[in-house]
Amino acid sequence: MQYDCDVLIAGAGPVGLFLAAELGMRGLSVQLFDDKSGTSSHPAANANSARTMEHYRRLGISAEVRSLGLPGDHPTDVAYFTRLSQHELARLHQPGSADAPAKARDMEFLWPTPELPHRCSQLYIEPALLKAAKRNPAAQVHYNAAVQGLEQDKESVTAAIAHADGRISSCRAKYLIGCDGPRSTVRGLLGLHYTGTAGEKREFMGGRMAAAYFDSPELHSILKDKRAWQYWTLNHQQRSLIIAVDGRSRYTIDIQLREGAQPSSDDVERHLANAIGVSVPFDLISNTSWTAGFALVAEKMRQGRVFLAGDSAHLFTPTGGMGYNTGIEDAANLAWKLEALVKGHGHSELANSYEAERKPVAGRNTEFARQFADSIGYVRLPGALENDDAAGRAARQAVGAHLNFHAHKEFVIPGVQLGTRYEDSPLVSTETGSPPPDTANLYLPSGRPGHRAPHVWLDDGSSLYDRFGQGFTLLRLGAGARRPAHDLAGLQAHGHLTDRAVESDEARDLYAADYVLVRPDQHIAWRGNMLGEELGRALKKSLGHTQP
Repeated sequence: MQYDCDVLIAGAGPVGLFLAAELGMRGLSVQLFDDKSGTSSHPAANANSARTMEHYRRLGISAEVRSLGLPGDHPTDVAYFTRLSQHELARLHQPGSADAPAKARDMEFLWPTPELPHRCSQLYIEPALLKAAKRNPAAQVHYNAAVQGLEQDKESVTAAIAHADGRISSCRAKYLIGCDGPRSTVRGLLGLHYTGTAGEKREFMGGRMAAAYFDSPELHSILKDKRAWQYWTLNHQQRSLIIAVDGRSRYTIDIQLREGAQPSSDDVERHLANAIGVSVPFDLISNTSWTAGFALVAEKMRQGRVFLAGDSAHLFTPTGGMGYNTGIEDAANLAWKLEALVKGHGHSELANSYEAERKPVAGRNTEFARQFADSIGYVRLPGALENDDAAGRAARQAVGAHLNFHAHKEFVIPGVQLGTRYEDSPLVSTETGSPPPDTANLYLPSGRPGHRAPHVWLDDGSSLYDRFGQGFTLLRLGAGARRPAHDLAGLQAHGHLTDRAVESDEARDLYAADYVLVRPDQHIAWRGNMLGEELGRALKKSLGHTQP
């Protein structure tokens, strides 16, 4: 049978572009289609989680991404005000991007990762991912073209592609991935729906939101020593969120629309003046609207040879920056499985495992985001909040105390970002006993199968992650590192297996085993203290050859 590509991707947002780059790195041919004319022109996602940055490190672009967005010396604080020119209520201090590599060691207790979170808009991330995707000559990205129909059988998927010039073409692939957003055409063609919570109303982050992207050099000079990455303003007229996009003159502002109100470019000046406390000149670049109050997951994330990832599979209220980052993890989970299926060493159960692993995570993450939205969205403002008297000072102190608590709750979330686990997966060699608690604000590294492989700094200054291969990695730790390497040639038929001896007492203590099998997505498949048939069985199970 003739195929136009191994994998067809619908949607060239960050998730689709990352998936194309990852599949290209794995040697698969990709055709990606998006109805936009190019990468995004209006800022949307602006927070790259530590886990996302770890995946970018695997792809070889984390340093490039970290150089994008805010200048290296720009604070990435989250600050809360009544109005930007008036009372500051609370502030969460965070390192700038230039400090992040050094701070990664200083903050190891809280963030045990080689890659701290990075604050950078989707505006800059998408071109970097597009460039990474184009490194593979077998990956082609087509703008002004969108999937509008699909048919599948046991061996392939054929998509109808609508082009901006009116042409209709077709593309046959072994698999199709819908990364085409909350109004996903692919999900609709499959007849699948979201389930969960929608329409929640809050004072902020619940209901219709207006979002403007603007340029204002004067605002930068007004802020001076108040500079931050996010500026939240709370007063009785309006609640808003202003985000620094380039650290110089470009920002976004999101405000909640009153019931029945429609977004209007004419209102942006009033919204800005309210949030800042004074009028500032600005140029409006773009204006749009969106809806908050969602915690939704698709009823299925796979049907036959078609998979859903990113916003097509789950929809968040964007508190905690969880939607885009959950989508990147979807793609990282799916990419190596598609490689195994296309190259023939993965069993069909591998396809089933995608939903088995990722759908519970989508439910987990939407619930965390919902809790963060409640924490900021239901804040009650005392009547005296802006008064210049004792009652006003007391009111601001009380609100500030809650906001300081909330800021840590929403933004210091190593447990959310690093704590994803697949303990109930059909692919992992499940162990008895209780796993560490799955909490938002504390991450406890664990060597249990299904968990993200714990990071360790090695004596040469590198990360243990830099020793992992592109396929599966067998870590030999402790006594295992001192024993002779085994002949693993017989296992290479099940996918490339890299053997790594690591003489690190810290790593042996964290993983609590002499031998650890790490999957291509850096999750643990199996651990043990002896090699033999058990390793072979674990590898085959990880590739779906053993029924759950």
